[in-house]
Amino acid sequence: MDVTVLLGISLTLLLAWINGANNAGNVIGAAVGAKSISAKKALQLAFIFEIIGATVLGHYVSTTIMRGIIDPGQLGEDVLTTGVVVVAFSATIWMFIATYLRVPLSITQAVVGGIVGFGLATLGVSGVAWSVLALIVFSWPVTLILAVVLSILLYRLYTRVLLHAGNIRTLLLVFTTLLYVCVSTTLLVAANSIFSGTLLLPISLLVPIPISALYMSLLEKRLRGDYYEVRYTISRHLLLVSASLAAFSHGAHDVGASAGLLQVLVDRLTTSSSVEDSVSRVVLLVSGFTIALGMLNWGYRVLGTLAEKITPLTPESGFTAQLSAAFTTLLVTRLGLPSSTTLAITGAIIGVGLARSREYVNIKTVTKVFATWTMSFPATLLISLATSTLILR
Repeated sequence: MDVTVLLGISLTLLLAWINGANNAGNVIGAAVGAKSISAKKALQLAFIFEIIGATVLGHYVSTTIMRGIIDPGQLGEDVLTTGVVVVAFSATIWMFIATYLRVPLSITQAVVGGIVGFGLATLGVSGVAWSVLALIVFSWPVTLILAVVLSILLYRLYTRVLLHAGNIRTLLLVFTTLLYVCVSTTLLVAANSIFSGTLLLPISLLVPIPISALYMSLLEKRLRGDYYEVRYTISRHLLLVSASLAAFSHGAHDVGASAGLLQVLVDRLTTSSSVEDSVSRVVLLVSGFTIALGMLNWGYRVLGTLAEKITPLTPESGFTAQLSAAFTTLLVTRLGLPSSTTLAITGAIIGVGLARSREYVNIKTVTKVFATWTMSFPATLLISLATSTLILR
């Protein structure tokens, strides 16, 4: 095996691993911050749904990473392999710095910056698809704003519904409805990758009915106590549902950053004459598993930043924040845009804080997160550009 290819595979998997370690807070930070589940159990839950999301939906963003920003067909095989090494190296270095500083970071922004830097070094200004890049960059603030707005609306709606839910039976009905919406939305996005268009809507609408009904019946048998105890228990269960959805959406989106690069190397090993148009399920599975492993191994490092320091979280606010972030992430994932799960969850947590009062938002922590986030794209671009220039000189 070529040494460069072996190095590229190692760096790409390391990139996936550090992505999981850094972004654990994006996935289960709200659940842990709301004191609804221990960090250990939350990471174990995220491990499962992260892999499922990556395998089922990861190909959308992966394809954009592979060939949307620069055209790999314009590069020779050796140069392209070197490019994967440079991009993975640049993004990994930046991710390790951010993780050490306990700051959540977007891997997709780091990888996009690395690809642009390598493209400029090898193909020049004309070699970068600036229109695609502009759309990707535009999606970053849109993701943040959408998450903030959606979070504020969902929090106010949810708390208002709870305010008028005067008995346990109504609480269970609210829970079942929200569970149905979560499962149905996930299937609507995920089933599009598996089933034909004619089966998509019936599957998305009908399959969640028995799932929600069964969950409700099981929960109803367990719930004994006064109204407020039941309300707290239901909120905790909803928080776990939204945490699972958040892990699923994170895997679906963020796996593209590492899987897109890994697929290029796999094509080289299989002596493919050109880069394939899509990423194989095996590559998505391997990358998703490595991300999930990073969460388990080192996910506690950045967990507290989003879990505790932006705004105080309750089961109700944690649930709406995670749900808003997950829905936002699923949207940009389906559009194939390498956006930012960090922006989505940060915006969602800010949203629930603003929905209560501006004083509930820790501006110092938000500024720290945004400062590192803003630096990610230019930092990895410059690292990649400098490294590419030195290697290819």
